[in-house]
Amino acid sequence: MVFTGRPNAGKSSIIREVTRLDVKVGKKPGTTRWIHEFPLSKGLILVDMPGYGRIMGISEHLQDKNNRRIIYFLESNAEKIALVIHVLDISTFSEVTERLGKKNFISVDVEMIQLLTKTTGEPPLIAANKIDKTDKAIVDSNLKELKLQISGTNHSSIDSLIFPVSAKTGDGLGYLKKAIHEKLVAKGYKTPFKSH
Repeated sequence: MVFTGRPNAGKSSIIREVTRLDVKVGKKPGTTRWIHEFPLSKGLILVDMPGYGRIMGISEHLQDKNNRRIIYFLESNAEKIALVIHVLDISTFSEVTERLGKKNFISVDVEMIQLLTKTTGEPPLIAANKIDKTDKAIVDSNLKELKLQISGTNHSSIDSLIFPVSAKTGDGLGYLKKAIHEKLVAKGYKTPFKSH
């Protein structure tokens, strides 16, 4: 089971809240710099990936090296990956996507979701984190834009994979945890946490 996301999306915080593992959490982007593995149950390892994309205060060379290392890990372990949870900051999704679009760039989150789907053969669960950072209308608008970016007009194919959550307040984490549990059990894994 692998957790991916941009720097400061809240991957480690969500891992800590969902699994109760003692993972390092920081306020600064780029706290997770290496690929960390945590054994969960027989045959099941949780992987906390470093942030994919730009990390403030890090040279472009190191960023590129980090991003290549993440892609190599995902591609070389694709057949062993039971489940991916991609964590993104939903509070700024439309703003960031629009800014990148003006420069003819695709959102890093959309790019990663597409890469994960192609590499592992199925779309990841998406933890749309930081719903506590802005008002509900903006969250709803950003969720709509996210769905449009990753599935076009066919939202029904992606609705069941997106979980609006807040690692800070705990909102929505029960639903994400239940979905993780059910996906892993369906693939024959015993998870170390209950679904509720």
